[in-house]
Amino acid sequence: MFDFLKTETASSTPQQIANSMRWLGWAGFWLQALLGFIPLLVVVTSVLFNPRQRQGGFSFGIFLAIACLVILIFSIYWCFRYTQLANKLVIRELRPAKSQVSRDLKLGLLANLSIMAIAVLIALSRVGELSFKMLTLPQGSTVITPNPTATMVTQGATIAPSTIIAIQAMVNAIAAGLVGAIVAIVLLYQLGQNRND
Repeated sequence: MFDFLKTETASSTPQQIANSMRWLGWAGFWLQALLGFIPLLVVVTSVLFNPRQRQGGFSFGIFLAIACLVILIFSIYWCFRYTQLANKLVIRELRPAKSQVSRDLKLGLLANLSIMAIAVLIALSRVGELSFKMLTLPQGSTVITPNPTATMVTQGATIAPSTIIAIQAMVNAIAAGLVGAIVAIVLLYQLGQNRND
């Protein structure tokens, strides 16, 4: 079905392309939905339940994270749209032009590349900030953190669980964009094997 190394492959029929679009569309839909759950949860809790965000407004990082999630939600919908496009490819009278299908796949690819680029920018910023904080601490030092009930002596208190969850959310967003990009590239490749317009 997907033989990338063979130089002379047989032409893909619209039915084969429709089957691939249906299968890969559903796979992309569910994988992106599962991978996108953690970033969605992190951004919603950060925006709604972080008191610093309510006082000072939105930071540029939160704005980028929201933009990334909006594009991710669009990409999840676009993978579902591949399945609907597959249903149209099967029926000859409803079959869209090859150029329209190619344009739809390229739009999906562009959306997923945007997700990955934005998530990488956010990840570089957060990891760089965390690295800078860690490098400013003297080696082997103990951080004293004031607590409303008592003062606590903790080892390495600059890394909070929320920071690790935020980094996991960025990795999930990058993975979701990668899944969508792979789906679009494979479908574009198979569409390019179709000799008929």
